[in-house]
Amino acid sequence: MSDAEQDKPDQFEKKWFVFFVNRLVIVCCFALCTAALAGYVYIDVMRTSKGPNQETVLFDVPSGAGLFKIKHDLFRAGVISHPWQFHFAVMFSSEGFVPKAGEYEIPAKASLDQVMHILHSGRVFQHKLTIIEGWRSLDVMQALNDAEKMNSVILLPPDEGSVFPDTYFYTKGTDRRTLLAQMQAKMEITLAEIWAERAADLPLKNPEDLLKLASIIEKETGASGEKPLVSSVFMNRLERKMRLQSDPTVSYGLSLNGSLKQTLSRSDLASPHKWNTYRIKGLPKTPIANPGYQALYAAAHPKKTDYLYFVADGEGGHNFAKTLDAHNRNVRQYRNIIRKKQKKPTQ
Repeated sequence: MSDAEQDKPDQFEKKWFVFFVNRLVIVCCFALCTAALAGYVYIDVMRTSKGPNQETVLFDVPSGAGLFKIKHDLFRAGVISHPWQFHFAVMFSSEGFVPKAGEYEIPAKASLDQVMHILHSGRVFQHKLTIIEGWRSLDVMQALNDAEKMNSVILLPPDEGSVFPDTYFYTKGTDRRTLLAQMQAKMEITLAEIWAERAADLPLKNPEDLLKLASIIEKETGASGEKPLVSSVFMNRLERKMRLQSDPTVSYGLSLNGSLKQTLSRSDLASPHKWNTYRIKGLPKTPIANPGYQALYAAAHPKKTDYLYFVADGEGGHNFAKTLDAHNRNVRQYRNIIRKKQKKPTQ
């Protein structure tokens, strides 16, 4: 056999080996690309699929917390199915992930993408505290101290009437004294604005007088439409040097450190404290509550009337009168309504 004939099998084997290797490389590349594509699709589906939590979760990111702690805390909170899922979601995130310290609201069934976006945004959860019109400062202090996830303690009630009733928002760790200062600043600004635009010739010396009167109006009626009428009664009495004779002022003085008395006796009306407007002339020593905007505005803009008296009508409002005789008729009418309601059998 010649040398040329011997070289032919060797050349064939070499070509076949090269062909095999090339095909193997192509197959491997195809397999790797397919695996990479499948992995990308899997991670993308994993990032956008609904999470396991069935309810909203408040999740806290402590200051300085790293990815390891965050992913395990999310898993323990039931927000993610497994820590490694969150780790891979962060690794393949195109927008980057820099969690901000704070408390966050994670909605039910939030996806990994949503969770990352929430923690990255820095938009921390806002707690809210509502101060009701007519609350005493003692009530405000108790509400502040009972509010969850705040720091410090309010040891003494703020000055009566110094807090503006409203809904206030705060974040976890807010100092209670800081929020109280915000409430008081809002009252100071609101009172100054209303005083500056008050009606002319009011029998009030200063903003403090307006605040006192507004607090009485607030406690006398919860109906916004009646507040200017109640204000007119007290203004007319002040101008005539008549005692205001307001039951809420008596209740306040008798209950400075406890619950307000709902029913007053004759002896209560004769009590000598400095808020009893049945005994003292003019306005009481201090406000008796924290009035809202409508009561403040009514005190600065009373309706023009000749009314000097008012009494509850038994239906949630009041009857107003210009004379004592008319007022006494309204009182008798109110008492009859109350007696009928008491006799009526409960259903």
